[in-house]
Amino acid sequence: MSKYLMHLFISDFYTLDKGIQEHVYQEFYILVYPMIYFILRDHAGVEDIIQEAFLRAVRKAPMLKERDKYESWLKKLTRNVTLNHLRKHKRNRDELDAEMIFVMKEAAPASDYLVPLEKEVELKLMREAIVKYINQLSPSYRQIIAMKWIHNLSYKDMAAELGVTEGVVRQRLYRAREAVRQKLMEEWGVAHE
Repeated sequence: MSKYLMHLFISDFYTLDKGIQEHVYQEFYILVYPMIYFILRDHAGVEDIIQEAFLRAVRKAPMLKERDKYESWLKKLTRNVTLNHLRKHKRNRDELDAEMIFVMKEAAPASDYLVPLEKEVELKLMREAIVKYINQLSPSYRQIIAMKWIHNLSYKDMAAELGVTEGVVRQRLYRAREAVRQKLMEEWGVAHE
């Protein structure tokens, strides 16, 4: 953890020099922005949540005594603020980017030969459908999919970041995959492996 973020845990934030306060906020922002943006897909909403999470961190951080858990605690606090925001506002989920690597890997493994145009169109439509199905998942399932396929985190790292056991991570990931697989079966008649 950076030297500036440590100030959240070891001193009264409001008594710090303004320059140090700005550095603390900037490092917090850099730490949590990608996670929140992946869930919300709305920059303005992310800005609001970062501010709310930061204020909560300022209030609660001095109470935390386990130094090795500071960074994961900040991420977990921010994730909870984000999910609470979603529940509270019941906003529509934005689409995930079509260029997400895992969608392409899951939908159509690369091959060494050219596919006929009809097959290429069908695979493109299937990829788009998978993106749509993922967008229909709960934010926590979308987050776990992103952690696994976009960030390539291990089960252990995901569990630490989310503050749950590896078993819970495996269960959520299985359920997220299963929900997408069910949709593929219903709409495409495809058993997606």
